[in-house]
Amino acid sequence: MPVIWLLGLSGSGKTTLGSLLRLHLESQGHSVAHVDGDAFRRRFGFSGFSPADRIRNIDAIREHALQLHAQGTVCIVTAITPYESMRRKNREQIPIYREVWVRCALKTLVERDPKGLYARAARGELARLSGVADTFDEPLRADAVIDTDRLTLAESYVALRDLAEEALNVSRSWREFREELPLPSLPLPPAQAPRLKQ
Repeated sequence: MPVIWLLGLSGSGKTTLGSLLRLHLESQGHSVAHVDGDAFRRRFGFSGFSPADRIRNIDAIREHALQLHAQGTVCIVTAITPYESMRRKNREQIPIYREVWVRCALKTLVERDPKGLYARAARGELARLSGVADTFDEPLRADAVIDTDRLTLAESYVALRDLAEEALNVSRSWREFREELPLPSLPLPPAQAPRLKQ
């Protein structure tokens, strides 16, 4: 089953879109898990925001997503995922991986600021906020870019849903292909030489 990985700056709409996609896929009868970066961080105690801390957190999310993939569960990840090295590992290690950049202009994010993070960063109360005081590498190989400052929520959701349906079709085709593969012929055991009577 695919891993749909939504990345982007805080407040861009990743979690909202991921939640809507989970509800849709569950209504279609799929086993679905939504792994949100903030919730995952709190649950497993990833408290730091240094580059090394961020890498450890994403590495742990990736391992969790791979376990869900192996169990036949569609995994939706919503996490900032700021560094290209993280995304490269995703592409290398996750068999059916779709990367979605949920993009939004910083000006709009500051205006929205649902968690108050940008205001805190402006007051000097919050260090290492991605896109402000810490690096956010522009995704160059995303499978889809959803501009939530230009599209309505409905339009953004439809774009994400269509990408997920395409990934599910790829997953189904791969499973059917594997089922049609002939079983490998096992080598016959060597014939035993007849024993000579004493």
